[in-house]
Amino acid sequence: MNAINPERQFMNTEHNTDKPSGSRPTGAFTLAGGIAVSLILLFLPFFFPPSGQTGPDTLAGIGRFHLLVLHFPAALFPLIPLFEIFKRLRPAALPLIGLAVLSAIAACILGILLAAHDGFSGALVVKHMWSCIAATILAIFVFILKMLYQQSRSGALGGIYFITLFAALCTLAFGSHQGATLVHGEAFLTEKFAPAAVPPEPVTEDSLAYAALIEPIFRDHCYACHSVAKAKGGFRMDAFEKILEGGDGGMPGIEPGNLEDSEVHYRITLDPSSKGIMPPAGEKPLAPWQIELIGKWIQSGASRTITLGELNQNVTRVR
Repeated sequence: MNAINPERQFMNTEHNTDKPSGSRPTGAFTLAGGIAVSLILLFLPFFFPPSGQTGPDTLAGIGRFHLLVLHFPAALFPLIPLFEIFKRLRPAALPLIGLAVLSAIAACILGILLAAHDGFSGALVVKHMWSCIAATILAIFVFILKMLYQQSRSGALGGIYFITLFAALCTLAFGSHQGATLVHGEAFLTEKFAPAAVPPEPVTEDSLAYAALIEPIFRDHCYACHSVAKAKGGFRMDAFEKILEGGDGGMPGIEPGNLEDSEVHYRITLDPSSKGIMPPAGEKPLAPWQIELIGKWIQSGASRTITLGELNQNVTRVR
């Protein structure tokens, strides 16, 4: 009978524990789960599209937490390369990626609810939504690749992991920029570096009322939420014809000669504490003279060619 060498038996046992028997099923389960979540994120916008219409207040209210949650993936993902560079931090990289992925998934779902039920639509909204969904799906596969790489130590897997991580970071940066543009406007990052604007021509009685004063008011106070990039409520004000059409509420934006049937005038003259006032609470309100001017212009027929002098004469005749 051969004698058993305790030291050799211990070494064999230690060697066998390097690759747990459950590592492959765990990796397969994580991969299947990641694919399932990715498919859900891809199909959600088709069930909850950003159509510009408002939905139940409860869902819209839940969706607004998107503005809180989105900061977590934006802050956590840039830390991942640092954790990979410093050897002492490397063991914590996988939990960090997992936390970043969970927060990104939550931000995506909340953002889709917000866009679908709080009246958002427009090219910029769609671009922001799909770029962040793409970044989240890439992040899911970053987590899967990192886990598989730690189990196998395969050089090929490590390379794919870092490429996918780089792609996720770039896509997240692009999507975050689109989101910032939605909130702050397209020129937010560059406006302080732009050359000094050419002083506008002096406004006289011969100036066209719409081009000289009305359109600049709309541009400064309304375009951020009502333009081709972000048409909240399905209403655009960046084109004259679109203002006349109105939004999803069915009421004309402007009914020439009729203040009561013009939603623009109705909204800007609501009580400041009203939920539907425009610009909304928290934004820079219109000055009294701006509200009066818009009212006079609508009452006179909302023409693009009427001068300020003619506008004053028409209003005087009506009175």
